[in-house]
Amino acid sequence: MKFVKALILSLIAVCISRASGENVILSAMQSELNRSMENLVMEEGERPYFISYWVYEYASFALEASMGCLTDQDDGHYRVLNVDVRVGDYEFDNSGGKEKKWWQLEDEDRKYRNMQVPIDDDTVALKHRLWLVTDHKYKKALEDYGNKKKEKALSVEDAEDTTPDFSKEEPEVYAGDEVSLSIDRNAWEQRIKNLSKLFTEYEDITISRVGFKARAKNNYFVNSEGSKIQKGNALYSIDIEVQSRSDDGMPLTDHLKFCSTDGDFDFPRIEAEIADMADRLTALKQAEECESYIGPVLIASPGSGAFVAEVLVPLLSASKKLWKDGGELKNKVGQRIMSASISVFDDPALDSYQRQALAGHYQFDNQGVAARRVDLVENGVLRGFLLSRSPVKGFEKSNGHGRTNGVQAGNLFVKSSSPQSFPQLKNRLMSECRKQGKSYGYMVTSALLPESSVSGVVFTSSGSDGGGRPAMSRFKPVEVYKVYTDGRQELERGMEVMAGSPLSMLSKIKALGNDPGVWTVDYGTASIVAPSILVSELEVRKASGGEQTQPILPAPGEAVE
Repeated sequence: MKFVKALILSLIAVCISRASGENVILSAMQSELNRSMENLVMEEGERPYFISYWVYEYASFALEASMGCLTDQDDGHYRVLNVDVRVGDYEFDNSGGKEKKWWQLEDEDRKYRNMQVPIDDDTVALKHRLWLVTDHKYKKALEDYGNKKKEKALSVEDAEDTTPDFSKEEPEVYAGDEVSLSIDRNAWEQRIKNLSKLFTEYEDITISRVGFKARAKNNYFVNSEGSKIQKGNALYSIDIEVQSRSDDGMPLTDHLKFCSTDGDFDFPRIEAEIADMADRLTALKQAEECESYIGPVLIASPGSGAFVAEVLVPLLSASKKLWKDGGELKNKVGQRIMSASISVFDDPALDSYQRQALAGHYQFDNQGVAARRVDLVENGVLRGFLLSRSPVKGFEKSNGHGRTNGVQAGNLFVKSSSPQSFPQLKNRLMSECRKQGKSYGYMVTSALLPESSVSGVVFTSSGSDGGGRPAMSRFKPVEVYKVYTDGRQELERGMEVMAGSPLSMLSKIKALGNDPGVWTVDYGTASIVAPSILVSELEVRKASGGEQTQPILPAPGEAVE
């Protein structure tokens, strides 16, 4: 397969430069941090024991095209400030209250969360924003600290929890390169339009979109412990979304995502996968609907990564708040939780796997802690968790996984010491069906997970969705085959996976393949590397709702029969 690296690198370059002397942003942050730690105090209030400033500068260029025509173009350049102010001490501080969603915040709190700061290197203007947000965060910290002390006095559960609220970490000092974008826009416009034009050959595809995004992100971090970090990275992505509709009105969707850290894409591969996806959706239009079913399911890679993100990652993420609300595995360290052949680890230091970029690569997390490899499961035995600076019992140090959405995976790998080929897994699927007295099982060959992050939030539930219907998993199969025990298979559509207990699901993972693939989270914050997975039991049903009538007229340019 021919790569177009020389061409692409001539079209897009990441300009890297080492700033001479102290960076203006870091200098302003450090100056205001020192002033706040020395002088910030309210009458009869406690001084902050910890303050951190994190500014990320984001420069981006984005294109969208459909049917060979450009539909959108956008340039972005902004800086965002996050401030953490803590009062009390490491053992007990203002943190850990019920976290509110963006829309639940008071107007004043919403204004100071992720506040934009000037994009000009003006020290006075930068310090002004730092001062303003620090003042608000300090006053809010005092309020939360007082409320938390009152709650602790009345709570038996809190009295039994002796883990610190905030972990003590060694300061990190790192001066990396700054990155910026230099893009041949005309060349990328033509390339994205050419990719989008491929869908004009498929009359059953009703909506198609090809998007390209290049972004350079520079991070600046300081805290009162002495950390000072400057780092930058670039990420390029091509996103492809398509929609169709079955004859009875069922919506059909599919999605492809490709990432690169240097702008080097394998375009012949992308074109081939576009053709496969379009053919897949066209075939699904005529397929039979899925039936309600409980039994063995084989999930092919890389869609298996979406299954891992939904089921496994939440269980392996730990913080005091997450464990207070759940923490199904908190008492199972050192115990076997999966098949003895399975191991799981997370390693943000890796930037690629089998020539594919890993979106979860980073050097330091958002709390200024160096990212480290974490062995989570070894030979089926639980060994550790993804951790931030919010300690849990038995794990009082961060391993560098405190990110934008709390505790979050970086590059999570699932491996087997006895991997099997896909034909072998398919044979095991049929064998498992016969063992359970079933005439067929299901094979998922393409899947989605409509979510922007892979974190410790458990979205699955064995309860209901609030409207009386059983809760559904976010894991969304797209291409599904009914596989009979005699080897016959039939394409089906419209499968929904019922949400069950993620913990019980671990023991139902019976075998892994030898075909690891990279699945990237929608917004490019993490990657899951997982092979095909055979599950002994999954409950599914026919998708309901969302049916739409077919267009009255054929699409323009199509012949009327």
